[in-house]
Amino acid sequence: MAQERQATGLRNAFSQPTPVHPEYASLPIREGLDWARCFRSIPAIRLYLVVFRSVRRASADSDVLKAHDDAAYAETLGAGGLLYYFKGEANERRECLSFCLWESRQRALEAAGGPSHRAAAGIWRAMYESYELERYHLQKMREGTISFERLTA
Repeated sequence: MAQERQATGLRNAFSQPTPVHPEYASLPIREGLDWARCFRSIPAIRLYLVVFRSVRRASADSDVLKAHDDAAYAETLGAGGLLYYFKGEANERRECLSFCLWESRQRALEAAGGPSHRAAAGIWRAMYESYELERYHLQKMREGTISFERLTA
C-alpha cells in the first residue's frame, strides 16, 4: 500500500513530457524531450525506462494497432508500477517513439508478461517494418541533473 501511494505521488509530480524537436522520434531519448521540466518537482530518484522505436508499414492498420495498444496499456495499469506512458505519433517517415517510465525493472517485466502484451508483440511483422526496444536506468540526481544509463540486457 505504501509503495502504491509513492507511485501515485510520483505520477502526480511527473509533468507530461513534450518533444523539444520535431525529429524527436529519431533523436537519442535524452535529447528529444524536455526531461528537466518533467522531473522538476521530483526528488532524487532512480527509475526504469523502456523506449519503443518503430517504423510502421505503409499498410499498417491504425485501428488494430490502437486496439492492441489500448489493451496492453489497460493490462499494464492493472499490474502496477507504471509511472507514465508516452504514446508517440508516427511522423511523415512512419517513425514513431513511445515509452513507459516504471518504478522498477521488475514491475516492467511483470507487466510485459501479460496476455495483452504478448498479443501486441505478436502482430509486429504485420504492422512494422522495424522496431527496437531500448532500456535505461533513468536517474535524477540531488543537484537536478538527469542521467540515462542504457542497459544492454
